[in-house]
Amino acid sequence: MKLNIIERLITNNPIRALIQRHVEGPMLRKMGSRKEYPLCLEIGCGRGIGAEVIVRQFGAEKVIATDVDPDQIERAKIVLKPEYREKIEFKAADVMSLDEPDEKFDAVFSFGVIHHTEDWRKAVKEISRVLKHGGELFFEEPLRVFMDNLLVRAFTRHPKGGRFDYEELEGELLKNNIRITGVKRLGNIAIFGTGKKLKASH
Repeated sequence: MKLNIIERLITNNPIRALIQRHVEGPMLRKMGSRKEYPLCLEIGCGRGIGAEVIVRQFGAEKVIATDVDPDQIERAKIVLKPEYREKIEFKAADVMSLDEPDEKFDAVFSFGVIHHTEDWRKAVKEISRVLKHGGELFFEEPLRVFMDNLLVRAFTRHPKGGRFDYEELEGELLKNNIRITGVKRLGNIAIFGTGKKLKASH
């Protein structure tokens, strides 16, 4: 789902960039189990700060950075620093229907994006499909209680199909062979975590 004006201001401002670089990135990096993640996918890349974080902090040789909004993709291409141009590829894509082969990526990143989807369960299923066995999902997501706050509902536009609590997300990930291996919870407001793709059971 595309962002409204207020959400774009939040996503594209320098404070958000600082938080991604100096708080979210390092926090998630500590939860990872590998030194490097050569090929990565970012869903909902916005203006591209997350993709830069993935290259610098997670040792990515290549990042496919996607967003459902073509305007955000064009913005990201314009502001991309020259040193990242060989390592970051921006593509317009919907996480609920990714044009990527099965088991392609070493890691998938969601910097607060899964809750923006019309059907978060479908997004989780697609993330699992494109993630290699042993690959990791890194995520930062607000939870249902926060999303249902009157102020949040008044100023932002989030689909009903994107609301979940921690237990629901944990269960759906496990259903799709991703086991949460590290998590930090900010009460019922938000979660930061990582999960590892397991081998499918037969």
